[in-house]
Amino acid sequence: MTISTRATEPSDYHWLLDLHHTVYRELIIEEFGYWDDDEELGLFLESWETKKIDIILKYDRPVGMFILECQDGFLWLDEIQIDPQYQNQGIGTETILQLIIKARKLGLPLRLRVLHANLRAYRLYHKLGFQKISHAKHHDVMELL
Repeated sequence: MTISTRATEPSDYHWLLDLHHTVYRELIIEEFGYWDDDEELGLFLESWETKKIDIILKYDRPVGMFILECQDGFLWLDEIQIDPQYQNQGIGTETILQLIIKARKLGLPLRLRVLHANLRAYRLYHKLGFQKISHAKHHDVMELL
């Protein structure tokens, strides 16, 4: 599979906003019981304006995104989103495997957060070796050493 990444460009704004809404709408409704366009736009804008977003490419076509941050003593996978039309093709798995390699080269654990409603993602993370290290009302934090 030919997966690569690139930095976000200003022209990615509308595509990323659509991706955010498409990926999260059903999960948010299942987890929280509602979807609020203004609240979700605010969350998206916070990431857009303050975080380093990488675009996942398959054959040079944008198919997803992730946000990886270096925290004190670990790498934090703040978000990963794969366009639903490209899910179940190994893109998310390959991307996470690349991030695991990066974390291991740095000698750091990789952590992430998963909504309880996102059972498919939880199963993938568990299959890749992530272990739950904390539990909250709406999500679990998982870590791979």
